[in-house]
Amino acid sequence: MRHFFGGTTSDYAMEQVGNQLLLRPGATGTVWDAVTGGTQLTDLTDTSGLPITSVVAAADGFVAFYGPEDATTVYLDFGLGRRYAMVASDIAEIVSARVAGVQAAAADDATAKAADAQATAIATAGQNAAALYLPNAITTVDSIINPATPVAPAYFAHRGGGMVRPEHTLVAYRAAAAMRYPLEISVNVDASGELWCLHDPTVDRTTNRTGNLNGYTTEEIGQQIQTNSRSLLGAGWAEQRLVPLRQVLDEFLGRVPILLEPKANDAVVPCQQLLDASYPHAPRSVIWKCHIGTLSLPWAKSRGYRTWVYLDSGTSDSTMDAKDSMVDYWGVNTTFTDTRISQVVARGKPVFAWAVYRRSQVARLTGLGVVGIMASDPRYVSTSAPMRTASRWDLQIKEPGCTPTIDYDPDYALQFAPTPDVGWVSIPAVPFQSVGLGTYCPVAAGAGGYRLSFDMKFKVLPSSTLHGGIYFGKQSDDAYRFSQSNATGGYHLVMRANGQMQLNKHTAGVTSGTTLGSAIATTAPTADGVMSFQVDVTPTTVEVRRTDGAGWTTGALADTTYRGGYFGLSNGSITDVATRPYWRNLVVTQL
Repeated sequence: MRHFFGGTTSDYAMEQVGNQLLLRPGATGTVWDAVTGGTQLTDLTDTSGLPITSVVAAADGFVAFYGPEDATTVYLDFGLGRRYAMVASDIAEIVSARVAGVQAAAADDATAKAADAQATAIATAGQNAAALYLPNAITTVDSIINPATPVAPAYFAHRGGGMVRPEHTLVAYRAAAAMRYPLEISVNVDASGELWCLHDPTVDRTTNRTGNLNGYTTEEIGQQIQTNSRSLLGAGWAEQRLVPLRQVLDEFLGRVPILLEPKANDAVVPCQQLLDASYPHAPRSVIWKCHIGTLSLPWAKSRGYRTWVYLDSGTSDSTMDAKDSMVDYWGVNTTFTDTRISQVVARGKPVFAWAVYRRSQVARLTGLGVVGIMASDPRYVSTSAPMRTASRWDLQIKEPGCTPTIDYDPDYALQFAPTPDVGWVSIPAVPFQSVGLGTYCPVAAGAGGYRLSFDMKFKVLPSSTLHGGIYFGKQSDDAYRFSQSNATGGYHLVMRANGQMQLNKHTAGVTSGTTLGSAIATTAPTADGVMSFQVDVTPTTVEVRRTDGAGWTTGALADTTYRGGYFGLSNGSITDVATRPYWRNLVVTQL
């Protein structure tokens, strides 16, 4: 289809002379596909349909012609020192009246500021139009998904990055979008028919209220419901308001791809109606996300949406076969077996996995052929370098790469102590639980290795032989559990309530550890008494010291079994949460 160029108050051959714009009647111009360089376009017609290869301005300088097939933007060169951008005039006929009004205002503004460069004004108009859902999305689904491979996967912000920011909130979405991660958005509907970004049909888990979302009006939600994220993310966080889906689409549609899922059945039709009525160009940058059992796939495909359909552990191949023609991308959970994930990958369509918060999970999944990583901590899992070398736990804000044994669960998350213990952290889950400290990992060792130093205490003393400490030297950030079989080996500093300090070595797949050297007798800790430690890992030795006393060291033990750069905090053998250890003042130093 040829588009018409001309017919607006800006479409004249003009030359800037000093501070004035002068019309140039009869000027002959050539048409190009770029503002500089590019290729001359000669497949043109005049307003009556006759072929032409160049454009001649009318007696009053007016310019009008039809461009090449499907061209909507061209650049005219009248030999006056610059090319002028022209946008097809008939584009306005296929957009809504609201958008047309904005374009007209932008065009008028461009004319008024033509002396400051017409091309800049038109670009601004284009940006304004994109914000009003013209089919000109800045970032499309295809631009993100098509290049994704297991070697270079696409990363998505699961719930906006819900392991490091309050899930499904504007602050989470903005942070993820600023880092160019596509957004995974769940929605439910309230009693007034408004859609809100919320994973659960109830507000119990993530907010300060209880009950079904559809039992509250829009006004009640907007004024009275806030997140309760501090137990998961730290008391340093300010609680957030819930955010309506409209606001999120208005801000992010076309800027980053969005994976959108109505969670409860009563939210499906309102979501479809909203997209149909107000966001007709959403299919360019929205993926319709749904469970394999959904009935919404025909609607999504009839509108041109890409679809991401996630499975559960019991989904059969026959069920997948029945839906295959309406599926663009399959979804697998990190809990699926390697065999099952490989089977889904073998079907030939891109596979995305959820919810990922460890680098070791990324390595496993991409090794199986997964190309999309739905990450609750996307910045951490998409990088491979440490972010800091000293703790700031006094800020009481969870760091990226903070990896408990179970995600999205405050009972397993790193807990920041309140006054008078601000700066101390602990793990509220027992027994055998730990939290990885990925933000410091992998440790950047110097030529002589590295040192970990920290303070530790028991606010309430456990039984004399029970212990807490840290683990270190692991090759990856997979979970560590004392007295459990772990995926990779490493070392464990043990500090018992009776004062015994020792260094254990753990082999992958083996439940029990072995002591390196011998247990060191130190002064028994006191309730709330601070102990200080140093761990030195050199190319040839490992040494553990308790530095709040003299001579308390294992000595430099000649062991090079593990030199991985991942470490974390461990509750060890503690069985009573009241007697769990606390840590502060972590520092990583190159030797």
